[in-house]
Amino acid sequence: MGSEGDGKPLDILYIGRPDSRYEKIWQQLRRDGRVVAFARTQVSGLQMAKELQPRIIVVNIANRHFSGDRLCRTLGRRLPGAMKLLIADRGTGENVPCEQRLIPPFTGRKLRDSLLKLLEAAGPYVLEAGPVRLDLVSRVVIGFQGRRHLTPKQCSLLAFFMQHPNQVISRKDLMESIWHTVYLGDTRTLDVHIRWIREKIEADPLQPTLLLTRRGVGYMMAVPGPELPAEELPEEE
Repeated sequence: MGSEGDGKPLDILYIGRPDSRYEKIWQQLRRDGRVVAFARTQVSGLQMAKELQPRIIVVNIANRHFSGDRLCRTLGRRLPGAMKLLIADRGTGENVPCEQRLIPPFTGRKLRDSLLKLLEAAGPYVLEAGPVRLDLVSRVVIGFQGRRHLTPKQCSLLAFFMQHPNQVISRKDLMESIWHTVYLGDTRTLDVHIRWIREKIEADPLQPTLLLTRRGVGYMMAVPGPELPAEELPEEE
């Protein structure tokens, strides 16, 4: 089994040992226009998830090929909008965070129905927060500056804010989620990316009203609404 896409967004990423019994299901999904990719190892799976941004991630830990707990938690931090389906033997993987769990043996129809339900519930490729609209596939953002193209890191960072509107996010969480590091000795890279994003979405990047700074804590995406009373607006640097 390989992967296909032709530039289309990835619907399903399968991580783990493939099972030939369900090859017909993947073929049917492809005929239906779904884009599917496969990764045998956790390392390649994480890399493909980062690059391809799948809507659904299937993690197969049956037969104790590898432990899925750390993998699913990492995927949850890096791709908070992706749905996860765990395939695990009975009595294993019970604490692994996922949206759905299948215990072998199960029918191909059960697998297909589970995937289609998750695809229906999965988040869209386009995010909207206040006046900002972000296409996660083309990495084009529409804001006060019109249509602007983002780098992969800028897109991931802005998407993270848009998925957590009106929440102050610490520098530590941002560095871990976007740059996958816990080192906080130098966060200038984060500050520079914040400045670049402001230049692409703010009416006045020097006086931001959307991507705000919480002095000494981190940043937040301010979206008008009941969740953000005026008195709770963070201080600007």
